[in-house]
Amino acid sequence: MSAMVRQHWKPALLLMVLSPLAEVISGATPATLFFMPGIFFPYATLLYGFPVLVIREVAVRGKLGVLGLWCLGLLYALYNEGLRAATLFYPLDAPLDTFSTYGLVADVRVPFTIWISFWHGLFSVVIPVLFVGYLFPKKADEPWLPVKATWSLAILSVGTAVAYFLFVGEASTTQDATTLIVHLTFLVVAALVLWFVAGRLPRTPRIVAHGGANGFSWKPFFSGVGLYLFLSVVPEVMAQDSIPPLLFALYFVVLAVVAGWAIARRRETTRAQVVVFLLGSGTAQAALAVVFGVLIGNIIWSISGVIFTAIFLGALVRIKRRPMAVLDGREA
Repeated sequence: MSAMVRQHWKPALLLMVLSPLAEVISGATPATLFFMPGIFFPYATLLYGFPVLVIREVAVRGKLGVLGLWCLGLLYALYNEGLRAATLFYPLDAPLDTFSTYGLVADVRVPFTIWISFWHGLFSVVIPVLFVGYLFPKKADEPWLPVKATWSLAILSVGTAVAYFLFVGEASTTQDATTLIVHLTFLVVAALVLWFVAGRLPRTPRIVAHGGANGFSWKPFFSGVGLYLFLSVVPEVMAQDSIPPLLFALYFVVLAVVAGWAIARRRETTRAQVVVFLLGSGTAQAALAVVFGVLIGNIIWSISGVIFTAIFLGALVRIKRRPMAVLDGREA
């Protein structure tokens, strides 16, 4: 084990464990199943852990900033929902019936692809990466893996995912060879575009451990709640009402521009403020999980929502009292 890995294995392992929790909070995987070894370990390695860790390494080495990290999170959604789950393509099962046949282009669920990509970017990548960075501030801006190890994990993740998509998964048994290649080409082109865009997005705000803006404020929290509502709830309503898919896509363009401008216009912020913002989005998702779980009779999802809401609010109280993290020996 290299010296770099020995120094950073704790935050790396924590990131691998936290990133798949998006499955539980969304209700996609019940908590009763999620923690079974046969599900948890694949999720914490090939499905979430390794690729999210690679994305974090790329963002840190490229000094991409929050917006660049989120853009790479969109790329991760193509890996998860495209190559692995194949939910982006009709007639394969869609997580939400609302999106099953809505806005199909060459059997690609375009509105669903846009919506789930932004969701994964936030919950599967941005939130766990920045939260772990808050807990380990002295290691937050450092690479955790050697370049060769990063490349090895990337090749392993992508290589096995492509093989699964082409030869093993439901997509390979449901679609003909031509359609399969068309969809794989779509994923590759979209990934290259997102990779290009990620490197050209603004690097601001610069995230610092503490500073003049270190005082606690509720504004970032409620801004995070608002972002979640506009990012997740409003698009679901639009899809249920079957608005023209072009308007759906335009909505996300406007949302991305406005949210990106609002984030990038700040030159500097603290890790505590960033986490408070993210906790706002997470709390909104968890609270709605409680409501939706009750409405559809999914008690496990409701209980999970209650637990996550309590955890997020508890973290918020802790940050309000002591804005800096302590896991690597540094605090305010």
